[in-house]
Amino acid sequence: MSEQQADTVGAAMIRLEAALERLDRAVEARRAATLPSEGNMVPKAAIVALASRLDATIARLHANLGDQG
Repeated sequence: MSEQQADTVGAAMIRLEAALERLDRAVEARRAATLPSEGNMVPKAAIVALASRLDATIARLHANLGDQG
């Protein structure tokens, strides 16, 4: 991997980590603002689907990084 490609991958990793941190803060803020009730909870299937997509994205990132990650 060239230095430029490594820089690009590193920048993408930083953006992904920042996005995950923002998502975590947003979830915490929502949780603090309202106590979940039966009517306003996210369906478990939606959470499982989102987790699966995130796992697949992370797996692709690791595969593209090879020994770099």
